[in-house]
Amino acid sequence: MLDQAQALRTLVRDRLTSERAIRRPIGTYTLAVTSGKGGVGKTSLAVNLALLLSRSGRTVRLVDADFGLANAEVLMGVTPTLTLSDVMQKRIDASQAWTDAPGGVKLLSCGSGLEEMANIDSTAGVVLLDQVMASASDGDVIVIDTGPGIDDTVVSVLGLADEVMMVTTPEPTSLADTYAAIKILLSRSADANITLVANCCTCPAQASALAGGIDAVCRRFLDRGLKRHEYLPSDAAVGWAIRIRKPLVLSQPHSPVVSWLRKIAIRLEERIRSAESHCCVGET
Repeated sequence: MLDQAQALRTLVRDRLTSERAIRRPIGTYTLAVTSGKGGVGKTSLAVNLALLLSRSGRTVRLVDADFGLANAEVLMGVTPTLTLSDVMQKRIDASQAWTDAPGGVKLLSCGSGLEEMANIDSTAGVVLLDQVMASASDGDVIVIDTGPGIDDTVVSVLGLADEVMMVTTPEPTSLADTYAAIKILLSRSADANITLVANCCTCPAQASALAGGIDAVCRRFLDRGLKRHEYLPSDAAVGWAIRIRKPLVLSQPHSPVVSWLRKIAIRLEERIRSAESHCCVGET
């Protein structure tokens, strides 16, 4: 016999599937930020990139899709009254669930400690995020902070993105989990557009060596190399910003790590513009 939680998940999945969004707004760019393991700075990167992109004049929507363990709201210092759980259970439409966050960013959190979100399956997760993306406006940038790891739900969500930023650190466990995550992702989405972000490195040369090593292993065993890599230094300001619940680019704008975050945002902005130009050409 199905238990109550399983029955709820089945009901939600069936309802969501029957109403699956079929249209994504024109010219949106979806960036998924993920990692092979937790604790490598994934959510901090997602939050601060969202803020930097918003400063460029774009409408940026940040979706915390770390199902059941949302932390983006903590880093941004906001407490949403509505979450993805409300959307999933049909209490509200996705367009009504966005919360105004610092820097003009629109935030949609999955909530923390919610059983129905922690146990969401890959089908329901993808359909739910389809609806979320359909609630955006033409030309919006959608940043999705996924859960860490390689479970089916995370990998399915990554398949929705125009670009995947895979965050790692020089620690051996992080590197091993990063390769495992890339391997699983490429097995499901062979054309995945992956950017490796080497966080907590001592210098750009260390980041380059780290990325080169992962790239070589991917080329040898997966017949695919990385698209690009980025570097972020270790900086005590990151932990301080988390403790005071104020994003790094707002609380410590002159810290070393923010200058590197800006460089990542500038290059990302260039890719978004390129995608927009190709989209426009395709429509003419």
